[in-house]
Order: sequence, then structure tokens, then C-alpha cells
Amino acid sequence: MKIFFEKYWRKILVIGFGILVIIMLTFNAMLIRGTAYEEGSQHLDELSGQIASSIEKQSRGQWNMLDVFYRYFVDLSSDDWTVLSGYIQDKKADFGFDSLCLVDEDAMYYDREKSVSLLSNREVTAKLLTDRQPIILDNMFSTEDQLIFLIPIDRQVIGDKTFCALGVVYNSKNLFDMLNIQAYNGEVMMYITHQNGDALFRSSQENTISGYNLINSLEEAEFKRGSLAAFRNHIRSGRQELMTVRLGDREYYLNHTPVDVDDWQLVTMVPVDVVSGRLMRSTMITFLCMLLIGALIVIAFILIYSDSTRKVLRAEEAARKAAENANQSKSRFLSNMSHDIRTPMNAIIGMTKIAQEHLEEPVKVKDCLKKIDLSGRLLVGLINDILDMSKIESGKMVLNNDTASLVELMQNLVSITQPTVFSKKQVFNIRLHDIRHERLIFDSLRLNQVLINLMGNAVKFTPEGGSISLDVTEEPAADDQFVHLVFKVADTGIGISREFQKNLFSSFTRERDSKIDKIEGSGLGLAITKMIVTMMGGTIAVESELGQGSVFTVELDLPVAGAPEEMKLPAIRVLVADDDPDTCRSAAAYLRELGAEADVAYRGREAIELARAAAENGSEYHMIFLDWRMPDLEGTDTAREIREVVGEEVPILIISAYDWSGIEVEAGEAGINGFIQKPFFKSTLYHNIQKYYFHNDLEQPKEELEQNALTGKRLLLVDDNEINLEIAQEILSYTGAVVDVVHDGQEAVKRFENSPAGYYAMIFMDIQMPVMNGYEATKAIRKMERADARQVLIFAMTADAFAEDIELAKRAGMNAHFAKPLDMTAVLKEIRKNTQIAEQKWGENEGL
Repeated sequence: MKIFFEKYWRKILVIGFGILVIIMLTFNAMLIRGTAYEEGSQHLDELSGQIASSIEKQSRGQWNMLDVFYRYFVDLSSDDWTVLSGYIQDKKADFGFDSLCLVDEDAMYYDREKSVSLLSNREVTAKLLTDRQPIILDNMFSTEDQLIFLIPIDRQVIGDKTFCALGVVYNSKNLFDMLNIQAYNGEVMMYITHQNGDALFRSSQENTISGYNLINSLEEAEFKRGSLAAFRNHIRSGRQELMTVRLGDREYYLNHTPVDVDDWQLVTMVPVDVVSGRLMRSTMITFLCMLLIGALIVIAFILIYSDSTRKVLRAEEAARKAAENANQSKSRFLSNMSHDIRTPMNAIIGMTKIAQEHLEEPVKVKDCLKKIDLSGRLLVGLINDILDMSKIESGKMVLNNDTASLVELMQNLVSITQPTVFSKKQVFNIRLHDIRHERLIFDSLRLNQVLINLMGNAVKFTPEGGSISLDVTEEPAADDQFVHLVFKVADTGIGISREFQKNLFSSFTRERDSKIDKIEGSGLGLAITKMIVTMMGGTIAVESELGQGSVFTVELDLPVAGAPEEMKLPAIRVLVADDDPDTCRSAAAYLRELGAEADVAYRGREAIELARAAAENGSEYHMIFLDWRMPDLEGTDTAREIREVVGEEVPILIISAYDWSGIEVEAGEAGINGFIQKPFFKSTLYHNIQKYYFHNDLEQPKEELEQNALTGKRLLLVDDNEINLEIAQEILSYTGAVVDVVHDGQEAVKRFENSPAGYYAMIFMDIQMPVMNGYEATKAIRKMERADARQVLIFAMTADAFAEDIELAKRAGMNAHFAKPLDMTAVLKEIRKNTQIAEQKWGENEGL
């Protein structure tokens, strides 16, 4: 045997190679055909999905247009059809419909040309008139290419007719014109059918099937992949599968896509040779290439296969897997941050829009800018974390604990959550219980992130009209220097199953449910929330039942930041009206602690009676707080009646968790003096009483501290970007400083060199600039032979926020690093610190 092999090994190798080549070519042919099928399926699914989405969008447009017509119809003062005629004629050109129609309570159809009974049409009698659901009728009155969109309306009487439905008549060619596409060399054929196969519309390219029912027309066709029965079942069940069918002497791909309009189906047919012809034509070339490759592989295997080759292959595989893991890590990271960045960005865009619409109302614009500032700070904090690559690569997050305010935390949470709550018409409330310490030490960005995640999920998974609440309770902690805070986020949403609660805080997990499949989310929010709460030394728990809503409870022990603010009021009488007992009790307790006398009312009428009784007894109220929404009487209506009793001198304030802009005009007309946003803390009540009753506005310390902080000092501002230069110059000028500007590092060096010693107190230097960057300019200034070259304060002012950028700034001789956008509180704090250090060094030098 050995001799035989040694003698004929070349022939054996050639025969073996030939067999291998045949196997490879056969496999390759099968693979190419399979690939052609898969690519065709993918391409047709994408094309059909896009067209189906366009049809759905256009259909939604018709329903929206009918809603507009209906509102006009309801507001119409006359019951004469001709009054509506002019309006409809104007809109026909804009929207492209043929005519308006009505259906009365006896199922009679009316338009300008005819009236027809639809009593025999079950869709009209059962679905439209009885169940009051929108319907679409097609091919009515023996008219082809005609669609009628009908919506139920409240009964409207015109003449002697009582109409129950409103509709428009469309030429289906206008609606389905996107089916006439030139893809696949113009040979693609498209049909819109019902689930029973009846053809509603055919593209202009269609020339193969002419029968009225598409499914029946395929009975004589030869199915190469799939079957007619399977095709019929898939249409009924909504399952998609690419089939191949032979009609005449040509083979076609057959694809169907459900359209989310009535029971419409989009059926697409395209010749197989058009979709995969080029791929099939390349088969012979591929065979030859595979033959050559096979020969080379055999030769290489015999001649050069070695242990080193295996090592190279293993190294290549390891590199590929490393690249895949890196891409997956990047995708996971982007998904993590998407939701957190979009939430404050939504608040910024929304508040900017509101401010633009109220430019003549300074108070409103100021309120919007405050909310934009709060959201912007949160956004900047998140972006700073994104840019810190060391945190991303290590997977670590460091808490930045500092003195922070619960008041600002709650205000920011309400500002960001409010727009979405309002758009979904949800009942929103925040309640405080026994809050004694408003200033604590914690990472405000991270705690804000936790509460926004929980509140965002509550809003997202609670239907319109549902209720959402946040309760914040202060309890004694084991250590007197700490407080125990309990945050409870409750909703009346869809709830969470007990089974899914086991994996609730795991990354990339979401419960599979048809109710939530269309809700956006990465499944990372609760995992991130759990991680932050654990880092803060707290706990998070959930109580939930399917269909009964959820309650998330976060418990934290936080250090107290000094003694509470001293607040005291004289024995004034205050009335608080709110239908929420917890809010009333909390407000009354705060007022009594402040030294005031407090009465509470749980309804608007009750508040009016208390105000009237107090006036009659000579013990009038000095201040009145009214909830905006109370069950028997709205806050504005209550204020009107109370104003008639107490006169114009008594301040009346509206309290609400919703935005002030929606009722500001009405409130002013009702005699309301101002607005307090829930939740109101003890300090909130105190400051508002000081402002509206004693006319002492105490909420200005930050602006007063920043204004004129650098009066008399001359600054040199260096930046090559005009917008950044304008912003920084305006902000720095606000401090009282004189600001000179230059546009690159070389100009800065010349300006400083030509100025007298001590002329500039400090320099704000951008880093990335043309001609000479900020590092080079700083080094040049520090090397100058003049007295102030080493003493002048130079601050990096740049969008480069990496840890290494801060280190480079220090090495170049800069005193500190400020990331854009500038936080003036942090800037002034750093300036004061560096000024003190410089003065101390100067004193030491003088002593020498």
C-alpha cells in the first residue's frame, strides 16, 4: 500500500483535488442560488416596507384632514350645505380629493352629485354607524379607482337630515401613485389587495395578471418555492415569506407586506432574472475563480502549511473578534446615552420654542431661560462623562458629591418631565413629606438621572389620562449628620409581570408585550439607575402587578450640608386649597413652623366659604394659595369669586405641577398675582410670602454675586470662533470687567507684549486656534522678560474636556481649565481661588 501510494500519489492528489473541486463548485452553485434568494428577499422586504409605510402615512393624512373638516363642520353657524361649499372647493386643490360626502343615520350616502343607500353594506351599518369606527370603502357605485374615507361624527342636523358620518372621496391613483416605480428596470409589479385577494389597485407596469382576485388568478401558476395555500394563509396571518412562482415562461419572486390600513396587503412581483440575474451570470466566473483558489489552497496546504501558519490564522481570528467586540461596545455605549441626552434636549428645544412665542413677556421668557439653563447643565454634565474616555474604557463612574439643593433638583425634574406629561394629558403630582433639610451633599447630576429615568418610564408606560406621582419623604437616619430620603415614583400604567421583575435591573432587557413593542428604549435605563443608586449607598425596589401600575422606591442616606436656613414669619393668616390632602397637610405644617396661621380647604367652594366667613368675622386672610385643578371648581374660577370677597390687596397664588404658561393669561384676568410650581418646600412658601405679601424678593443672590464680581479688571479674551467670542465676551462683561478680544494665539502674544505691566489681570485662552494655538501662546507669554509674565492669570477656555487636556493646560503654564460652555459660578470660584493664591505668593515675595 505504501509503495502504491508513493508511486501514484500525484494521480491520487489530482483525483482528490478534482473531487474536491466538484464538491466545492456544487456547493458554490447552491450557495449562490441561496444567496440570490436571500438578497432578493431582503431587497423586496425593504422596498415593500418603505412603500407600505408611505401608504400608511398618506392614509393617516386623510384621517387628519377629515378631523380638520369635522371641526370646521361643527363650528359652522349655518346648517346650509352651500355655506360649506366654498371652503371645500378651496381645500380640494390643497389636498387632492374629489368631493366631500356625508352619511345619515339611515345609512344614506350623500355627495354633491348623488345620494345612495348603503344599508346593505355591513361595514357601514355595523362598523361605522353602530361601532363608530372609521372605515374605507372602495369600488363603490360601480366606479373603479375610487376610495371613500369615512369617520363617525357627533350627530349633526342639516335641513331635515341627521348626519352621523363625514367622509372624502379620493381617486386611488392619487393615493397609490408611489407604486409606479422604476426599480428593477421598471419590471416590478405591485398590487394593493384585500386579505381575500380582491385587487384594489394595480401599478401601471402590471401586465401579467388581469383577474379581479389576485389569489384566484394564481391557481394555475406553478409555485417553485411555497404554495398558493401557504400564500393565502400568510396573507391572513400577517407572516411574510418570499415565494417564487412561474407564470408563462418566466419565474417571478412573489412577496407580500401587510399595510396598516384596513385589511390592505401590498403584493409585489418581480422577475427572478431581474433581481438576481447579475449574480447568476457571475456564477461561471466564480466557478473558475474557485477552481484556481482551490488549486492554490491544495498547493499551499502541501508546500507551506506549518505551525506558523496556524498561529497567523489564530491571530487573525483574535483580531477579528476584538474588532467585533469593540464595535459592539461602541453600539452599547451609544444606546446607553441616547435616552439620557434626548430628555434634556427635548426640554431645551421646547422651552426655546415657548420663549420665542412670548418675546413680549419678560417674566415668561425668564422662566423659560431658567428651565433651559437647568436642562442645559444636565446635558453638559452627561456630555462631560461621554468625553471622559478613561471612565468609558474602565466602565467606572465616580460620584461628584457636593452641596446641592433638593429644591433645584425637583424643579429640574418637573421642567424636564412636564412637557411629555402634558402632551399625554396625564395627572401629575409631586408631594413632600416632613422635608426639613433642603440642602444636602450628593451628586445632583446622578440623582437627577435616577429620578428622570424612573419618571420617564412612568410617563412612557402609562396611557393617556393615567396618573403619575412622586412622593419625597425625609426620615431620621442612624447618624445625626445624615437624613434618610425615600423617593416613591408611582403610576397607573401597564405594570410589570412578576416573572420579568426578576431581570428588571439587568442590561438590555425589556418585557415583550404588544402594548410596549412600539415604545422606544434600549432597556438600559433601569440597569443604569440601579448602578447609580448602589454607588450612592442606597437601595431600589419595585412593586407592580400587570395592569395595576408600578411603584419604584429609592432610599438614600445623604449628608446634611450645614444648618437649615433661618426662616420666620409674623402671625399672618394663610389659606391653602388643594384637593390632595397630603399637599394641604404638608403646606399647613410648613406655614405653622414658620409662625403663620394656616387653614386648609379641599375644594374650591370650600375655599370660597372660608374666605367669606373670615371676612365677615374680621379675621381676613393675608395670603391665599389655590390649586389649579380641583374637582368642583378650577383654581382660576375660585380666585375670581374669592377676589370679590377679599378685594385687591390680598395676594392670591396658583399652585400646580403643570406649566404656568397654559393659564397665565386667564389667571391674570382672574386676579391671580403669581404661580408656585409643585412641589413647594418650606423655603418656597417663605420666599413667595416675602415676595408677594411683604414685597421682598429674596431670590436674587446668585445674580448679584456674579454681577460686578470683576469690576475694574481688564481681561484679554482669545478665541478664533466669532460666536464663542461673542458669548464669552458678553458673559465676562456681565461681571463688570473690561474685555479686550483677539482671534488667535499670535495676536494674544503681541497684545500682551505691547501692553504695560499689570495691564491685564487675566487671560482667557482658547486652545485650538490657527497661526498659534493656546498652549504655544501661553508658553510664549510665560517666557517674556517682564514682571507680570509669570503672575498674570491664564485660563484655558476650550471644548477639549479630556483629562489629558487639563494636564496639558497645566504643563503649558495655565492656571486652570474651563470647559465650554462656561459655568460662571465655577469660573468665578476658580478666579477667586487663583487670585488668593497669587496674592499670597506676592506677599511672600514682598517679605523676602
